Amino acid sequence: MKIPFYRLLVTAFSIAILGSHSLTSLASSHEGDTQCPDHPQVTKGTILEMAKQSGKFNILLKAIEVAGLTEEFEKAGPFTVLAPTDDAFKRMSQQELDDLLADKEYLRDLVLLHVVDGAVKINDMIARTELKSREGDTLFVYKNEAGTFVNDAKVLMADIEATNGIAHVIDTVLFPWK
Repeated sequence: MKIPFYRLLVTAFSIAILGSHSLTSLASSHEGDTQCPDHPQVTKGTILEMAKQSGKFNILLKAIEVAGLTEEFEKAGPFTVLAPTDDAFKRMSQQELDDLLADKEYLRDLVLLHVVDGAVKINDMIARTELKSREGDTLFVYKNEAGTFVNDAKVLMADIEATNGIAHVIDTVLFPWK
């Protein structure tokens, strides 16, 4: 299956809140760039555990499983994850989604494009301007008056700490250049 790299999907990856922090306080910690919808309280755990608890990432979790990456996401890390919600995947037609989930090799590349080694906080990402994904492609990070971006994905919420790394909420699914 071939999905053009320019096909970007909007997402609202609000993976978790920590302890008694609200989404608003986490969002405001990213220099006011962010507004996130209400989200049920999620207890701190691994990135996978927090995604499962949130109930907003069932398709992503399925993609991780189908791609054979569950064990990789359960490791101690640390790693940084940018990932789409179910809403982002639902912007694809059902046939496109089915084709994506059927292409294990491409799916693996797509998931790993959203993962960076190390726990990289947003300010460090901005300072570095480029990050190497586990898939192998370079992710470009920049900030302007509209917000902070990774490639064409806007960072909606940053620095969500898990026991094995950090997650950043982005509004777009990234596609490998392959």
